[in-house]
Amino acid sequence: MNLRTPKSPRRRALWRKPIRDLNLRLKDSPVEPLIGRLERELSRKLKRFRPAYYLTDEWGCPSGQPVIGVPFYLAHRELARIEKETNDLENTREIMMYLRHEAGHAFNYAYRLYQLPEWRDTFGPYRRRYSDEYRPIPFSRDYVRHLPGWYAQKHPDEDFAETFAVWLTPKSEWRLRYRGWPCRRKLLLVDRLARENARREPLVKRGHPDITTDDMRMTVGDYFNKTAARTRAVLESAFAHHLEDIFLRSGSRRPGSRPAWKIVEGHGVALTNVITTWTGVGRPVVREIIHSILTTCRERGYRGVRGKEKEYLVHLTAYATALAINYLTRGKYHKV
Repeated sequence: MNLRTPKSPRRRALWRKPIRDLNLRLKDSPVEPLIGRLERELSRKLKRFRPAYYLTDEWGCPSGQPVIGVPFYLAHRELARIEKETNDLENTREIMMYLRHEAGHAFNYAYRLYQLPEWRDTFGPYRRRYSDEYRPIPFSRDYVRHLPGWYAQKHPDEDFAETFAVWLTPKSEWRLRYRGWPCRRKLLLVDRLARENARREPLVKRGHPDITTDDMRMTVGDYFNKTAARTRAVLESAFAHHLEDIFLRSGSRRPGSRPAWKIVEGHGVALTNVITTWTGVGRPVVREIIHSILTTCRERGYRGVRGKEKEYLVHLTAYATALAINYLTRGKYHKV
């Protein structure tokens, strides 16, 4: 399903413009100060390591290349607003989390740490098959927790990058927080490798980006339609029966009832925040679950009894969490 073409003439013109024609640059962009913050964090611990940065379609660091790809919409205020409306814009804290993670990849590649036997013994084989479909073990203490989705469990390279990000984060107190956890040995190895290479020139000084904004022929509208389709799940048909167990059915004349969708809408942000925090599922996915619950309630006319809002919220939290966990562990919403 495509997003609607914007009504505003200014935004409509932007919507139809090829991304490569926007002449986007990191210099003087809204995200430049955050890159500067990362640079300061790195300079305190690594004197010679400075990755390069470029604008692209999503966060990333090409394999073996000490360069960091930054989503292009972060370099343009109006594009950032569109991302916020259509998907879910990263806040400052999340941008720094991604930057530190990608810096971990870049550090690994700049010094070819993945070739060290101790790296392989600690994190696993760097050449292991890489797959987007992984089945994490929630709350495992063999891995640090940084990005949502228990991302360190995806691949040894991601495990290192996540460990580096925790190590780099100011005031993370990783020595105390991970005391007694098996993953602490990974943090200690990162700390030692950083100290050993702090004043050494990188082995790979210059990296090569993959796709840059100068290569992106698709229009702004095509990009946002593509990303919206990727995060949007068709869940409404799976919800009808289960939501009838939570709310009153359509047509109920019970005194004091009100539309159930208004209950969901009033607590949508809080539900999204809590479920994202405790499941580790990406915020766009959780937000889509909540949005789909709201849509189903509105389309089917479910109602809720006034005064029972806390009870409804308990049910909604548990139900949406179950859907999120199924998505995390099975790669799909357990449609019954």
